[in-house]
Amino acid sequence: MSVSTFVIILLSALLLLVLAGGALFLYLYWWRMQRPVPQLEGTVTAPWLEKPVEVLRDKHGIPHIFAQTEADLLRTLGWTHAQDRFWQMEQARRTAQGRLAEIFGEPALEADRFCRIVGFQRAAEADAAVLDAPTRQALTWYTEGVNAYLTTRPGRVSAEHNLLRVPVEPWRLVDTLGAAKVLAWSMSGNWQSELTRLLLNHQLDAYTAADLEPDYPAEAPIMLEAVGGAEQVRLQSVAGLLLTQYEQIRQWLGGEGAGQGSNSWVLAPKHSLNRRPLLCADPHLTVQLPAQVYEVHLSGPETEVSGMTFPGMPGVFMGHNTHLAWGMTNAQVDTQDLFIERMHPDRPFHFAYGDDWELAQVYDETIKVRHGAPHTERVVVTRHGPLINNFVRRASGDAGSILEKTWLALCWTGYTPGAHLTSLLKLNQAENWTEFTAALAEWTSPPQTVTYADARGNIGMVMAGRVPQRTANLGLTPAPGWEPTMAWDGWIAPAELPRLYNPESGLIVAANNKPTGDDYAHFLGVEFDPGWRAARIEQVLREKERFTIRDMEELQQDNGSLLARAFIPWFTLLYSDDPWEKVAIQALRKWNWRMDGDSPAALIFHYLLVNLLELTFGDKLGAAYEGYLGKSNLPLFPHHPFRVRAETRLLQIINEFDETFWYADVMQGRQRNRLEVLQTALTRAMKAIRREYGDSMLRWAWGKVHQVRFTHPLGAARLVGGFFNRSPLPIGGDATTPNQTRAALTLPPGLVQTIPVYRQIFEVGAWDRAESVLAGGQSGHPLSKQYDDQIMMWREGVYHLMPWSRAAVEKVAVYRLELKP
Repeated sequence: MSVSTFVIILLSALLLLVLAGGALFLYLYWWRMQRPVPQLEGTVTAPWLEKPVEVLRDKHGIPHIFAQTEADLLRTLGWTHAQDRFWQMEQARRTAQGRLAEIFGEPALEADRFCRIVGFQRAAEADAAVLDAPTRQALTWYTEGVNAYLTTRPGRVSAEHNLLRVPVEPWRLVDTLGAAKVLAWSMSGNWQSELTRLLLNHQLDAYTAADLEPDYPAEAPIMLEAVGGAEQVRLQSVAGLLLTQYEQIRQWLGGEGAGQGSNSWVLAPKHSLNRRPLLCADPHLTVQLPAQVYEVHLSGPETEVSGMTFPGMPGVFMGHNTHLAWGMTNAQVDTQDLFIERMHPDRPFHFAYGDDWELAQVYDETIKVRHGAPHTERVVVTRHGPLINNFVRRASGDAGSILEKTWLALCWTGYTPGAHLTSLLKLNQAENWTEFTAALAEWTSPPQTVTYADARGNIGMVMAGRVPQRTANLGLTPAPGWEPTMAWDGWIAPAELPRLYNPESGLIVAANNKPTGDDYAHFLGVEFDPGWRAARIEQVLREKERFTIRDMEELQQDNGSLLARAFIPWFTLLYSDDPWEKVAIQALRKWNWRMDGDSPAALIFHYLLVNLLELTFGDKLGAAYEGYLGKSNLPLFPHHPFRVRAETRLLQIINEFDETFWYADVMQGRQRNRLEVLQTALTRAMKAIRREYGDSMLRWAWGKVHQVRFTHPLGAARLVGGFFNRSPLPIGGDATTPNQTRAALTLPPGLVQTIPVYRQIFEVGAWDRAESVLAGGQSGHPLSKQYDDQIMMWREGVYHLMPWSRAAVEKVAVYRLELKP
C-alpha cells in the first residue's frame, strides 16, 4: 500500500468518525433535547378548553394566564406546568410511588425502598378518598390540562424522557396528592431527631445525653413577642424534659446496652416609607435545577393571584391576590413520632396494644429495577404506622446495631387523610383576615407559619396545620407503642395555634424560630431553629423607623452571622507565638462577622468552628456524632432537625464552663480547660487552611470554598451532563445568616445544600411593584434560554418585577400564546 493510499484511507476514516460524531451530536442535541422545548408564541388549537385563553410571558418565561372560566384557568395552569416542568413532575410522582429505580437502576433502589416503607402513595390515596367536591373538581381540571399537553406532544415532552427512554404516562389526580405528600415530608424530620437521641442515649449516660440539648438562646426572638412585644415565659431547660424521656428509653428497650428552613417578615405601614405594609418571604430548599418552585400569575373570573407554585400542584403557595399577600415558613413543630412496638413471640405481625394483640397490615411491594432484578419489599404497618427498622438498619450501618431487636413504627400527621390543597385554593381567594384564617384552619400538612398583610394596612401571622395533642408522650424519644397513654390525643384546634394580628410593634419575623413562650397551653416541640437568622433580621429592622423595598432586598441577602459574633471574643482572647495563628487572630479582631464571599475571616471562623465541634463532641458521641451535627443519611431528603443545634450548644458550653467533661481528650485520657480547647482548635484550623489553600490570604476567601452548584439528576451522565448542570459559583452566607446557604459541617467545606430558592418582596397594595427572583429559571428544558437565566440575578441580589395589572403585563410581555378551543 502506497503512502498516498494510506493517507487517503486515514483521512476517510477520520472524516467518517467526524461525521458519525456530528450525527450523534445532532441526534442527542436536536432530536432528543431540542424538540421538547415548548412553543411560547403563536396560536395553539386547544379543544380541551371552553373559551380562548391568553398566556403572556416576560423575558424570563413567567406566564401570566388570562382565562374566562375557572375551569380553563386551572386547565391552563396544568398545561403550563407540563410545558415547562413535566420531568420535575415525573420525578415527584415516581418518588411518591417508589419507582425511581425503574429509571435510574440500582442506585435509586434505597430511595424507592424508603418511599415504599414510608408510604407516600398510600397516604395520597387516602387523601383522594376524602376530597370534597370543589377540590376534586379543581384537581380534575388541573389534571385535564396536564394530560392535554402530554397527548399533543408525543416524543417531545422532555429531554429527560427522551434520553432515558422513559414512557410518558398520563397524569392522575392522585399524582398531585402524592407530590404534595413528598413535599410535606421534606419539611418534617422529628423522627430523625428521635433516632439521633436514641443513639446518644446508647453512647452516653442519660444525664450526659440530655446535656447535649441546647436551651433556646435567651437573646433569640420568640415570634409572639413580635419584635419588642410582651416578653414570653421561656423554657429554662430542654435537658430537663429530655432527661425523663431518656430514662424511660432504658426501661422500654430493656437494659443499658441495647435540615429546609425559610424566612418571612412583615412590616406595618408605620415602618414603611410609602405607608404601605411590606411583606417578604424566601423559602430555603435544596439546590437543584430546575428550582423546585415556579412563578405564575393567574387571572380568571373568580381567581386573581400571583406568586410561587410547585409544579404538579394547583394553587399559589406564596404570593398575593387583589386584597392581601402572604408568605410561609416551616413551623418546625413536631409532627412525627417513633413508637417501639412489641411483637407477639409466636404470632407474626401481631403487636401489643393495651391488653390485646393487634394484627398489622402487611404489604409485599415489588420494585422494578432498570437493568436489574426486581426487589420485593415487605412493608408492615401497625396502628401507629409503618415499621422502619429494615431501612434504618441499612442506612445506619454499624450505628444501627441498637435497632436489631427493636421494632420501630413511624407515626406522621400526613398519614391522617386530609386536603391541604382545599385550604390552599381558598387561601388564594381570601379577601381579609377572617377569610384568611378560615382558609388556613383547613390546612393539614406540613404545619406552616403564614405571614399576612392586606391592602388596608393590617398585618398578622398564623400557624396552620395539624399538630398532635400530646399528654404523657412528648415525642422527643421513641415511646412504647403498647401503652395507650402514649398515643396522640387528636389535634390542637386551629384557633388555639399561635397567631398574631396587628401587634403594637408593627413588626413580625418568622424564620423557623420558636413561636411561643412556655406559658403556651400546648407542647409544640423543641426543635425550632435556634433563632440566629431571626435575631439578625430583627436587629436590622430595629436600626431605623421606616424602610423601603430596597432595604428589604438588602436584608434578604444579608450575610451577618450573630453566631459568629458571639464566638469571636473567645478566639480573640488567645495568644500565640505562631505567626499564622497571629494573622488569624488579627483577622478575627477586625472582622465584621459577615460571612461574605470575599472574607478570609469567614473561612477562618468556619475552620475554627468545625475543629472546636470535633474537639468538644466528636470523640464522645461515636456513631451519633454526624446526626448531632444535623447530617442526614437519607436519599432525597437532606433535612435534619438537629441543624445548628450543635453549634448553639457548643457556644453555651464555651460561655458557661472553664472546665467540663466535654473538653476532655478521650483518646489521651486527660482533661483540658476552655482555653486549651480553643487554642488547639486554632492550631488545627490554621494548619489545615495553609495546607489546603496556601500561605496567601488572597486564597482564603470564604467564597473560594463555599460554593453552590446547580445540579440535575442527568448532570452526571456522559456526553450530555454538561447541558444539565451549572458550574459552581462562590457565594456568601451560611446556616445562621438571613441569606441562608447551608452546607455540611465538613473540612474542607462541601457544596452548599440549602439556599433561598425564591425571593419575593411586596409593597402591599402597590402590586405592580411586586418583585421576585428564582434560583435557576422558569424552564425545565436545558436548551431553553429560561433554564438558568435567573441564576446570576439571584446570586447578585437582582430582582425582576412581577407585574399585576393588564397594562403592566402587556408592557413586559415578550411571548404571546393564544389557546383556542
